[in-house]
Amino acid sequence: MAKQQVEEVQPWQLYPAVELLPAIKDKNQQQSELIRARQNPGFPVAGGQVAHLLVNRAAQGLFDYTQQGVAIRYLVDGNWEPSQPLPRDAGDAMLVALKILAGANPQDRRSPQMGKVLIKKGREKLNLTLQTQGVPTGERVLVKIEPEKIPFDSLAALGMRDKMVDSFRGLLNGDGGLVVVSAPKGYGLSTSWRVAMEAADKFVRDFQAFEPEGQPEPEVININPNFYDKKNGPKPKEVLRSVLLKEPDVLVLPEIPDEETLKEVCRQVSKGEKHAYTRIVADDAIDAVVKLVRQYPGAAADLVGVLQGVLNQRLIRRLCENCKQGFQPPPALLQRLGIPAGKVALLYQPFVPPPIEQQVDEKGRPAPIPPCPNCLGRGYFGRIAIFELLTPGPKLKKALLKTADHGELRRIAKEEGHLDFQAEATLLIARGLTSIDEVRRLFASK
Repeated sequence: MAKQQVEEVQPWQLYPAVELLPAIKDKNQQQSELIRARQNPGFPVAGGQVAHLLVNRAAQGLFDYTQQGVAIRYLVDGNWEPSQPLPRDAGDAMLVALKILAGANPQDRRSPQMGKVLIKKGREKLNLTLQTQGVPTGERVLVKIEPEKIPFDSLAALGMRDKMVDSFRGLLNGDGGLVVVSAPKGYGLSTSWRVAMEAADKFVRDFQAFEPEGQPEPEVININPNFYDKKNGPKPKEVLRSVLLKEPDVLVLPEIPDEETLKEVCRQVSKGEKHAYTRIVADDAIDAVVKLVRQYPGAAADLVGVLQGVLNQRLIRRLCENCKQGFQPPPALLQRLGIPAGKVALLYQPFVPPPIEQQVDEKGRPAPIPPCPNCLGRGYFGRIAIFELLTPGPKLKKALLKTADHGELRRIAKEEGHLDFQAEATLLIARGLTSIDEVRRLFASK
């Protein structure tokens, strides 16, 4: 007698499907495309698979289609991890439904395509970006999930310690200087920039922003956008001239249009009581300034002259508060970390279950330890930002115009009292927010 085959439960069947909607403003058109998607057998697969992504707190999902099936990986807290694969037929049906919802062509499996889908999960609203590309083995699909609203409402919520919050707010609300916000690519620069803009005191000063036409920034109350178009006009210098007639207090440059504009902004800052902000992708605070100096050599002296502060951040996994384990650190470890003896009674690490053969009850019977319901056994839940805040002194400013040697510039900054990422990471360890191993992993990857 042949054994009955038990059909394996798929990830998309484990949780109630979320509501997926076309990202179309016209309600009639949206409803029409939704009906079309629902008529496809892959619609429940798509809703269930997105629900599985959300339960696992995945920011992205990567689906690799081959003849054998669909390999799946999730990006959780900055780490890629494998998920249960999909059979090819279920994966194909899911993709057709997602492409219909995203306004892409389901029949085209070769050309690069992109579209957006709205997600509703209870009262929560999220945006799903779908990217597809034909590859020799079949098709590669990337989905990115982002909340409709930024889940952080303050610098402290991002992970910035209280003393640094006060210092950074002082820089934001100062006069006669340039403040730079920076982060490596993929480390939350847009979010930290937005939260920084919200933290600035915009109710007693006039803020004017410069933004490229067609690429508007998310709206921030009391920051007035002014749009330029390098190709068709108005040119950046024309927009700046017009804005200066309004006598603004703060000039906001999400990106620097050109060297001429930067030079004039720095001149306005240095001669009056104007203030300015900008942002740049950079590995750390020193790297941010070096990049600006190299990219705009004609404005380097002006830029360094008015530079008041540079914020940079990296993201590190936060220990799960439900299952993290405390341990008493030996004096040698505290010494290596630079933590004074007696200052910290316990450090923390992720929970690691004992070997399976040791997971027994009081009678010696097998009793597997269930994974933590909060982090699903990862040991970490979410990420926290490590910030460094550079306020360049006279020696560093002088050196920035003479050398691009990052090591030498960091040495000088440290002499002037700057706390770098390593020092800030140690504070997070001491506060029990992350682990020594996680800090090692983060800096080993850089």
